[in-house]
Amino acid sequence: MDVVDLHPLTAVPTNAPLGTEADAWFMALDSRVVRVGDDTCLLRIEGIHSCRSTLWIQVSLFEESTPGVVLQVHGGLSLHDVVETLKSVVLSGVPLEIIKIDRHWRV
Repeated sequence: MDVVDLHPLTAVPTNAPLGTEADAWFMALDSRVVRVGDDTCLLRIEGIHSCRSTLWIQVSLFEESTPGVVLQVHGGLSLHDVVETLKSVVLSGVPLEIIKIDRHWRV
């Protein structure tokens, strides 16, 4: 089972919504190896900002990636949604490119 440990006694599946709790998203994403388009990279969380039910997560994707990208994540989305969206991203090279995270259903 692929889980994110948000609390010593709690395991949350990757498809469970993480809400707008910045700490939960940080723990789920920071230092995670993901595929972005055709590349594999290590996520480094630079900052998380919230506005109502949306989180803006500033991420460095590659060591030389400064300042990186910003993930726009709504409260009802999950780690699975982030990982699946990143797989289909084609980066344009624009500084602080915004990637809108979409819902990906598991069957």
